[in-house]
Amino acid sequence: MALLYPFGLLALAGLIIPVLIHLWSVKQGKVLKIGSIALLGENATASSKSIKITDLLLFILRCLIIVLIACVIALPYFKTTALNQKNKGWILMEKAQLKQAYQTNRPSIDSLLNLGFELRDFNSGFNKFALKDSALRSSATANLNYSSLLNQLNEQIPAGYAAHIFADRKLLHFEGNLPKPNFSLVWNDLQVSDTLKTWTTKFLDKTYKGKSTPSFTSYSSDLTQNLPIVNVVIYEANDNDSRYIKAALNAIADFTKRKIIVDNWNTLSSSKADVLFWLSEQPIERAKYKKGASLITYQKGKIISVNSTLQVSSSPNQHIPLTKRIAPDNLKGSGVWIDGFGQPVLLKEYNSNFNHFHFYSRFNPQWTELVWNEQFVKALIPIVLGQSSDANFGFEDHDADQRVLAQRQIPVSNYKTTNVFTTHSHRDITEWIWVIAFIFLIVERILSLRKKTNSGYVSS
Repeated sequence: MALLYPFGLLALAGLIIPVLIHLWSVKQGKVLKIGSIALLGENATASSKSIKITDLLLFILRCLIIVLIACVIALPYFKTTALNQKNKGWILMEKAQLKQAYQTNRPSIDSLLNLGFELRDFNSGFNKFALKDSALRSSATANLNYSSLLNQLNEQIPAGYAAHIFADRKLLHFEGNLPKPNFSLVWNDLQVSDTLKTWTTKFLDKTYKGKSTPSFTSYSSDLTQNLPIVNVVIYEANDNDSRYIKAALNAIADFTKRKIIVDNWNTLSSSKADVLFWLSEQPIERAKYKKGASLITYQKGKIISVNSTLQVSSSPNQHIPLTKRIAPDNLKGSGVWIDGFGQPVLLKEYNSNFNHFHFYSRFNPQWTELVWNEQFVKALIPIVLGQSSDANFGFEDHDADQRVLAQRQIPVSNYKTTNVFTTHSHRDITEWIWVIAFIFLIVERILSLRKKTNSGYVSS
């Protein structure tokens, strides 16, 4: 029991009234008359007084009435706690996969539904639906990758809820670092009947056969495919930046199984080259270029120091430091690589005979760490092989890729959920106290009247 207004107990000071009434009782002493006082000496009058509680039952009743009145003023109540096991979390799965998930995980899903979990679409918005909805229509596959959906789930799931996700762990559904959930997360794998996928695809003029399992994905090609040799010429006064270009060309040749011949700049070689690197601020030599060739030149201009990043592909998760660049001036063409401020660093200018790439930085670690990043080789492939549409080096985004994320890589949280929610309520008991006080008052009046009646009989 608790009190809403504890200061109301100050009314207990009224207990002093029945104490004074019943504690102080004075009786006059009786006078004893003696016929002969010769032997007693002078007259003497003796009286006696007694202090004691009289009418103990009546005293207790009056004290209890005052205590009950003080309790009413303090407004006592009982605090009750109830356990609520409803709406404890969400069951998340793609509606298109509901039939498969329910067939293989029916006991778990039914158990969660009985506990009050809500069935939600593992998609943007996490819309609520019922089991019967899947028989009417099927939703499209998730329009966001699972990494983005987990980020959204952190923002939208109510505090204290748990999330049971029924989905596969294919790598193609994840991108970048996975967020740490601020809720209790349970990941339930979907059983996949066919874990081996094969397909053929064309990449950089070559046909590849892909083979994928949950453990790995491999590609093979017919080595007898006859592809033209790629001729590359490089000009540089010192040999500092060109070594990074040559290393990247070797990596491209090894991966694509294409023969790449690298030569120093001269009039004859430049006229036959497919790719030309002019790694100098000196004016470029006038020469006849092969039709369709790619020319990459260092742009001359004011050198500025920046604290930015370089983005060389469509992926937003790149963090390639950029510390120096050439101030952009009289830009013509379309941006291929940009910095963190959206300014072009590599600009492509279309010419009737060749493609001219203007580089507003340098292939040097003092300018940018691009040459140390794995994106360097990927970014050069479209330029070197002239396949600007083949940006996905390595076929990472193929829909038939069966590789899965390791279970230990699924993010876990130290957040603990009791799976039980409590509700508190207050029960007012002042009415019962008034009833008891009224009963005590009636009893007190009866005893008090009876006492007066008995006293009248004695007096008469």
